[in-house]
This record gives sequence, structure tokens and C-alpha cells, in this order.
Amino acid sequence: MSELVMRRTGGVFGGNLRAMFGLVVSAVLVACGGGGGESSPGAGGNDSATGIRVFHAVIDGAPVDLFSSARSEALTSKVFFSDSKGYRSLPSGEQTLRLSRALDSSNVVASLNVTSTGDDSFSILYYGSFSGSGVQAKLLEDVVPNEVEGAAVRFVNGVEGASALIVNASGSAGAQQVLRGAASDYVVVGAGAVRLTATRAADGQAILSMTEALTEGGAYTVLVSGEVGYYTKGTLFRDR
Repeated sequence: MSELVMRRTGGVFGGNLRAMFGLVVSAVLVACGGGGGESSPGAGGNDSATGIRVFHAVIDGAPVDLFSSARSEALTSKVFFSDSKGYRSLPSGEQTLRLSRALDSSNVVASLNVTSTGDDSFSILYYGSFSGSGVQAKLLEDVVPNEVEGAAVRFVNGVEGASALIVNASGSAGAQQVLRGAASDYVVVGAGAVRLTATRAADGQAILSMTEALTEGGAYTVLVSGEVGYYTKGTLFRDR
């Protein structure tokens, strides 16, 4: 199933200078032919939860393209802040993946190595800040539950200024701590309206609060992005 892109978002506002900077950069690229949107089968996307996808969490970063040394064309393109474009098929074998600024493949912002069997699943979390801690990319192995009674949900921490988050989904067994640049485990909740929250572990500051309608049998990822004190945001994606 192709990824559900930003059906609803939630977050916490502070000053939003960096967010405005990112939006201005994105707007410029849209005017030059860039754009976002949901991937779909037959248009370079993948209708199952296998392959590779990018989570963009760099608040002051331009949209990015993803390339593999095992393929000549881009795997995915124009991924904007707080967004993703779903799984793309990944060639099997050892390869180097590189993220570059959209429309400028020579401007590489991050790279990493991966070995794929061709039927596994990965997410690249692109996070940090050019004006703060610097940017980096982490490869997350996605182990999406095949069958659940209710729904399954996990959180990915891409927040600048929060070395760890305490995350919780109402109806789950309890809260989890998620380090920056990492993903929580999937937890099973009842289908229907689920409240999703995140606070900074260091001081309990609210980072995210949103309520989503999760479907029976669905699996989801909440990308938590932004920068504490400026603008933080949660975006829900359907994994399967």
C-alpha cells in the first residue's frame, strides 16, 4: 500500500523563523518545478512496505532527492520538510545512498551505505539543522507488523533540541523513550481515534499532541520534526 502522506498534522508552535526559512526555500523550488505529494503505484512508487523512503526532518533544509550507486536515476525526488514520498524499490546488493539538494545532484548533503536483499524495508531519517547541530542521516530498518488486531503505530524522533522524547499512543501498553535519530517500537492500539503525544524527556516540555483515526489492521509512523522553541510538528504516515 502506498504511503498516506500528511493526512493530518499536529504540533507545537514557538518562534518560527527557521520554519519560515524552510518554507521560503521550498516555495522557490516549487516555482522551479518542484513539488510534493503522495507516491502512487505506477508512478515510481511501491504499493507494498518494501524498499526505501526518506523522512525529511531538517527544518531549515531544502527539499532533497535520493540516489543509489546501483541505479542511474533518482530513487525519489523533491522530498520536503516533514514529508516523505513513500517506499521506492531498492536494488539488491551493496550500494551507497546519497541525499542531495533537489534539482542539484552535485550538492550532496548526506550519504550512507546499505546492503539490501531486494525485499527488505528501510527509512532514511534526514535530520538536524544547518544553523544548529549540523545535518545527518540515519538508516532505520523498518519491521512493519504483518497482522494486528487494531492498529500499530511508532514514532521517529527527528527533533532538533530534544536528545530524547517520551512518546505515547492512547490505548497502548505505555510510553516509550526515543532517542534523537531513532525510532520507537511499534505498539498496538485500538482502531479509531488515537491520541499521539510527545514530550521532551529532559524537562517534560510538550512537543506534539494530535489525534488521528487509525484503521483496523493499519500500521503507521509518526515523524516528529522541527526545533524546540521554534516549531515542532508531527506527521502521520501509513506504512501498510
